[in-house]
Amino acid sequence: MTVRTILKDRDAKPLVEELNRIPGLGHLSHKSRVETEEVKGSEIVFVDGQPIAFKRDTLMVPVLTNSSALERLPRVTVDMGAVPHVVGGADIMAPGVRKVEGSFGPKELVVVVDEKHGKSLAIGVALYDSVALAATKKGKVITNLHYVSDVIWETIKPAAV
Repeated sequence: MTVRTILKDRDAKPLVEELNRIPGLGHLSHKSRVETEEVKGSEIVFVDGQPIAFKRDTLMVPVLTNSSALERLPRVTVDMGAVPHVVGGADIMAPGVRKVEGSFGPKELVVVVDEKHGKSLAIGVALYDSVALAATKKGKVITNLHYVSDVIWETIKPAAV
């Protein structure tokens, strides 16, 4: 069982400022209760009991249940054949990409959605900018950081359901 740590104001303030730089999150208050939970090399951040994002190394990534942040990220749609691989943790390969929405550069966050339902499957880091990614026909195009059924999802899912 993992333990959540409630941060003191002086520790929470820089974290809230960092979270507020993520598109869609610019509304968090320094008065919010901020908690963190360590899960296999990542630190999940909860604000007022809601999972907001996780930090891995220096990268702050919104969690898949954070729809306000996901709506503002560029989207990459994959075909249904790619879905079991993506939710199994595989990186996104060019042949599975059906559509690229929004503009982004290499090393920027994108949300990966399925072709049939438009459901968010994963959040990853683009290896190319949006134009080059759409034109790429083979090879890896997105590194998968967080996906449905991973340890972060399993930790936050009870709060999301």
